[in-house]
Amino acid sequence: MRTRHLFVTLLAVFPLCSFAAWKLDNNQSELKFLSVKNNAVIEQHAIKQLEGSLTDEGKVQLMLDLSSVDTQIPIRDERMKTMLFRVADYPKAMLEGEVDVSGLGDLKTGETLSQQVSLKLNLHGAINPVNADLMITRLVDDTLMISSKSPVIIDAKAFGMESGLKALQEVANLNGILPSVPVFVNLAFVPDES
Repeated sequence: MRTRHLFVTLLAVFPLCSFAAWKLDNNQSELKFLSVKNNAVIEQHAIKQLEGSLTDEGKVQLMLDLSSVDTQIPIRDERMKTMLFRVADYPKAMLEGEVDVSGLGDLKTGETLSQQVSLKLNLHGAINPVNADLMITRLVDDTLMISSKSPVIIDAKAFGMESGLKALQEVANLNGILPSVPVFVNLAFVPDES
């Protein structure tokens, strides 16, 4: 198992690579996260619109459209967009870097490689490292599924989102919202034939 460090750039400066060997299939992919309110109630949410690429060299980009947040409650969606994510100022979140693709050529359909990687996340105007334990599985038609083996923990405080959490807490009349959020991904990359 090989560890690689991933580097983040702003989407505006470095747009998604057009020379990718694989591109993200949003219809087969999912990004979900959990929140805990009042120290007891766990709720599941999702980001519905994802875009990404994976090159033959293992360079990965993943862009999250934060305006596509889905909490299953429309008023809460709007509050998260305006109060927490502040999508008018920070519409996207971005991950970029490398995974070790040296063993992918030998993977047969259904086989999986595990990798521990150190990522950097650009969210809400701040860039911070996050650690991820990933599985890369080859599916039919050379699709690669990159999944979280364990949850990726994101600390909202590290991204300067405390005021947004406080605003959500007050408007919903909650005792508290935990700032640490577990994130789970299943990202399907299909061959890019463009």
